[in-house]
Amino acid sequence: MAASPPNPPSLGHLTCRCDADGVHVVDLSRCRWIDPAQLVGAAAIARRHASAGLALRVLGPAREAQRRYAARMHLGQVLTGLGVEHDLVDVDERDRREDLLEVRHVATEDDARALGELVHARAARDDRGAAQALFAGVVEMALNVADHADAVGYVAAQTLPSSGWVRFAVADGGVGLLATLGGRGARTHRQALHLALDGTSRFADPSRGAGLSGTVREVGRRRGFLYVASGTAAVRSGSGARDDRRLRAAFPGTLVEGVVGMRGPVTTGPDGPAVSDRRRGRGVP
Repeated sequence: MAASPPNPPSLGHLTCRCDADGVHVVDLSRCRWIDPAQLVGAAAIARRHASAGLALRVLGPAREAQRRYAARMHLGQVLTGLGVEHDLVDVDERDRREDLLEVRHVATEDDARALGELVHARAARDDRGAAQALFAGVVEMALNVADHADAVGYVAAQTLPSSGWVRFAVADGGVGLLATLGGRGARTHRQALHLALDGTSRFADPSRGAGLSGTVREVGRRRGFLYVASGTAAVRSGSGARDDRRLRAAFPGTLVEGVVGMRGPVTTGPDGPAVSDRRRGRGVP
């Protein structure tokens, strides 16, 4: 049985400040813990600045373990590819593909499927239908976040074997849910979040927009939750309950983090062969 779910991510460290030299700074140096939400959030903000031609500097965690983790999750490589200044140094690494999905942008459906497959593999139950629904919801969620925002999204995931949870996250630095759902009745960031969680899409196609609502349903069945933030509002949703929160500083885009309980034995994908849940070497990298 998994321990109590981890707390929702702290997004305060993603707030941009302006340095004396006029460069915007995302300062992760005081983070006591780095999770996938902060990684993809930093990547999305960096993409937003790079696309606008604005200078940005990202400061990595001061704590050595968290600094190595951020580098192992390829945040530094993503920032370098965007031309963003940072202080993360690449670390030696071994194959952790069954435990980690390093930060990557969602350019194709295959990128979204990579996130869905890791979550499915570590959280699948004996109920094949429920496992397939979880996979489909996560994939659609990863595709839709960026699709709604007309922006490039980023994904990342990690397993926490000692506590029995999987954390996965998606973020983009686009216009945010209020802008995309204003034509569907949203007047505040909070209203936009709830509409999105109810399955509302900016597209007329009724098959669109089910990613968030479907993922909330499936993670709730596994004692987990989905945390969605956009603008100045955030909502923690799971097991039929929603907890509204207000961000002290607005997130420029949309960020989603899910937490779902692990199960074993697991499969490598929705149609993959069974593999053992026994882990070897849980350290990072």
